[in-house]
Amino acid sequence: MAGITSVVATYPLDIVRTRLSIQSASFATLGRPDTKLPGMFTTMKVMHRSEGGVTALYRGLGPTLAGVAPYVGINFATYEAMRKFMTPEGQANPSALGKLAAGAISGAVAQSVTYPFDVLRRRFQVNTMSGIGYQYKGIFDAISIILKAEGPKGLYKGLLPNLLKVAPSIGSSFLSFEIARDLLLGFGGTL
Repeated sequence: MAGITSVVATYPLDIVRTRLSIQSASFATLGRPDTKLPGMFTTMKVMHRSEGGVTALYRGLGPTLAGVAPYVGINFATYEAMRKFMTPEGQANPSALGKLAAGAISGAVAQSVTYPFDVLRRRFQVNTMSGIGYQYKGIFDAISIILKAEGPKGLYKGLLPNLLKVAPSIGSSFLSFEIARDLLLGFGGTL
């Protein structure tokens, strides 16, 4: 529930971030490379005004929410399994490096399993931009079009660079959590 709540609360920022990251390329391909690009608030206003109001700021939320719960569940389950695997026999906990590796592996596994949802999210976020080249009517239409045009690999475009980002990020997050928890428990806390 925490993951879903945070996604819903911050989703307009995510869609605007995606739009801002590709708009310069879109303007360049349209023959307007010197056009002053709109910023975050202008992009939000334009989307709101011309693409359907508040719903425009949440385009792609469905696949995102569909992927959040499995991602978090797989991430934590894999972390716990890897944490046990990384713990030397006779010890209660793995080393810091073991915790880091367990977190990196869990992040990579969870991201790999749920990555098609991420591809769908990004595609829906830019679905109504001009010059993009595809217009999806819904999730199943998008999956069908991607599979027909690009094959199963289309649902995993960009996975490798994403894994190179996610694995160290999740690994360090779990390690940081464990260190903070251990420090708090050392101060007499109960977690």
